[in-house]
Amino acid sequence: MNLSPLITLNYEGVKNALLRNTTLIHISVVVASLFIIPAHTKIYYNQIMRINKYIASCTSLSRRKAEELISTGKIRVNDKIVRDLSAQIQSSDKVYLSSSVIPARQRSGKHPAGIQKTKGEFILLTPQEFVYYALNKPVGYTTTTADPHAEKLITDLVPKDPPVFPVGRLDKDTSGLIFLTNDGDFAQKMTHPKYEKEKEYIVETDKPLSEKSLVKLRTGIKLDDGTTAPAKVTPLCHSLEGGNPVKRESSQKKLHKEFNCLNKPNCYSITIHEGRNRQIRRMINAAGAKVMKLKRIRIGNFDLGDLKEGKYKNFDKIEQ
Repeated sequence: MNLSPLITLNYEGVKNALLRNTTLIHISVVVASLFIIPAHTKIYYNQIMRINKYIASCTSLSRRKAEELISTGKIRVNDKIVRDLSAQIQSSDKVYLSSSVIPARQRSGKHPAGIQKTKGEFILLTPQEFVYYALNKPVGYTTTTADPHAEKLITDLVPKDPPVFPVGRLDKDTSGLIFLTNDGDFAQKMTHPKYEKEKEYIVETDKPLSEKSLVKLRTGIKLDDGTTAPAKVTPLCHSLEGGNPVKRESSQKKLHKEFNCLNKPNCYSITIHEGRNRQIRRMINAAGAKVMKLKRIRIGNFDLGDLKEGKYKNFDKIEQ
């Protein structure tokens, strides 16, 4: 494989040079950047991609998961099993995934975008276009797509093609912001603990939390699976803020109004960066209260804003 992507510059000056010299001129990307290239210049290049990135671009797998498949001999490039994580894929190469990786229920049915059924034990992979949806999940919808008994799935609220999966989770009784995508790398970066993506919630409890409970939440509270990381906890009622309501963006104020927060001493903004199962509910239980209403309003830099319940919008992952 040729591992050096080369650019052929096809503008008038080079054409004239070629007329005088039959040697084909290739200029590397670095050298080409030193030239002033006219706007009408056509640039041709060989697309070369590292194998783990190529697999991720064809599936919903993260690059790390793709590397596991490569190392265990689940990937074939053209006619050979490839275990080299540094291998490069060119546009002329055909990359195959072992059919044993695909769930049995999908082998005979329709495959996700980017996976094409072929004869034998391997399946041809083709690059797919990634999509990113931000959904305002209503209460009553199930986040997991693997529950055969779920009556309402959040994937019913977004387009079916290409197939997508939820990034993280919200339990059935929780509403608010959740992402759906077919980009495994994006999902990995949004959910892996090392990236510490903040998630902000509005929480209404059955009674006001004591100052002692607030301190525990802010310093880390003990749960059955370990002590939590410190959370940001802000009471949203006038009385708990000494008569000074918490300043918010206009879109966030609307969400607080939905909970009637400024008239209740038991309404809080809680921000965490962990992703344990039903974590907010368990934290509040450990603090001696019970969650009555829970809505996620922010993930990282992305606010729920004016997105209506049950609706979604496309976004660019650069926003995150």
